[in-house]
Amino acid sequence: MDQKQRHLQQQTRPGQAGIQAQDAEAQADGLMERSRELQVEQAALAEFNTVEESYGTALAVQIEAKHDQAERIEDRLEKLIEQQASKLQQCRSEQPALIALPGARARWQQKLEQQQSTMQRLQGRLEGVREIKDGMSIHGPRIEELAIRRLRHQDPGLASQWAELQEAQRLNQAHQRRMQKEKEQREQQRTAAGLSQTLTISNRLV
Repeated sequence: MDQKQRHLQQQTRPGQAGIQAQDAEAQADGLMERSRELQVEQAALAEFNTVEESYGTALAVQIEAKHDQAERIEDRLEKLIEQQASKLQQCRSEQPALIALPGARARWQQKLEQQQSTMQRLQGRLEGVREIKDGMSIHGPRIEELAIRRLRHQDPGLASQWAELQEAQRLNQAHQRRMQKEKEQREQQRTAAGLSQTLTISNRLV
């Protein structure tokens, strides 16, 4: 019986050595693969940082310009609304008396409606400008969207580089997740293989 156990133990050692060698090779391959990935990541990160800085600076300039433009329009509309409010008030004060001729009352009514319509248009435009300046969309601030469009028009090359790098970053992140999942699967397979071989040897000892 002792001879049988010693014989099985001698059989076990090469199997364990083989598993250890496979693990060492897998670890070495993994380290080399990770080293290559780090080199690629560092190069991509350097390029991304350069473009990101240039794009961020250019976009900030456009956002500030759009914000200043919106404020100037807002101020101008507020002044026009004040002026129109005075005109509207004056028009109301000119309402014909009850004994006025029907034609005079009709002309006044028409003038009043025109002044009211002008006021509504100005107020609508002011509301629209404020919505652009302070409003939000599903993608972010409205004024930032306008600035991005302006930047794409003024510097399409930089905008294209930024879009390409964002897509490359997205693909790289997806690749990293896939590699991590594959690594976990390989580790699970090696663990399962080692357990299977150990159980087989244990059954022989019984």
